Amino acid sequence: MRSSILFLLAFVVMGFVAAAIPPYPPPAIEAAVTYVADGDTIEVLIRSVPGPAPAGLRPGTTVRVRYIGVDAPEVTEANGADATELNAALVEGKVVYLELDETSYDPHGRLLAYVYLDPHGYLMVNLMLVTTEIVKARYDPDTPRYNALFRYFDAVPAPVLPGKRVCIPWAEAIDHVGEVACVEGIVASVGTSRYGDVFINLGTPYPKEPRFTVFVPSRYVGRFEAQFGARFWRGLVGKAISAYGEIELYKGIPEIELSDPTHLTIED
Repeated sequence: MRSSILFLLAFVVMGFVAAAIPPYPPPAIEAAVTYVADGDTIEVLIRSVPGPAPAGLRPGTTVRVRYIGVDAPEVTEANGADATELNAALVEGKVVYLELDETSYDPHGRLLAYVYLDPHGYLMVNLMLVTTEIVKARYDPDTPRYNALFRYFDAVPAPVLPGKRVCIPWAEAIDHVGEVACVEGIVASVGTSRYGDVFINLGTPYPKEPRFTVFVPSRYVGRFEAQFGARFWRGLVGKAISAYGEIELYKGIPEIELSDPTHLTIED
């Protein structure tokens, strides 16, 4: 699961570099993360606060922080461990910056905060988490400052974790032409064109029908070899694979054209 979390983390961070929120104003409380409890709760050591100290915080004290606007599954629930791991990948052992809202503490005594990775207030961990498929947003009236942003980012389609896609059998792909979907099946044959294109056929070998084709244009083959090894396709016959992309028809045969190696999964 570690590689899947890192894959998701890369999508989340890259997306936020392009869609960072404006500071309101920049967060003034600096803290060091000492423990990641779950997907929406951490413990921090307060390092500095503005004067007068907000919410009674003092440098040198340790407090438990609950992310505002984040509803992550409990550790014992489905995806709970994954949410905790993702949160840890973002903040574990790091210096973070806290912004408070109208209500400072929840009924359990946890500090309610927006947590940032930078002192300027652009990269908010709370919003990063709710853009994923495993964490949802919550909209509390006592902490309303960014509720509109949480609603927006919660509605943005989440990057899909490898291995988490719901795939359709290759034989049903013909019924989903024009859709973006994951298609799975057993590799029946693999071919290459004189230009270096790779054709991976599921179901029945080329030129028999019915079949489904995963098409990798020659200009992208190097990416897949870097991911799966040189001449990776030569050992695919008999293996189960899945491909994610738009299903198209080529001469009556449904296919997905791939340019991104993360959209191809090869079972061991």
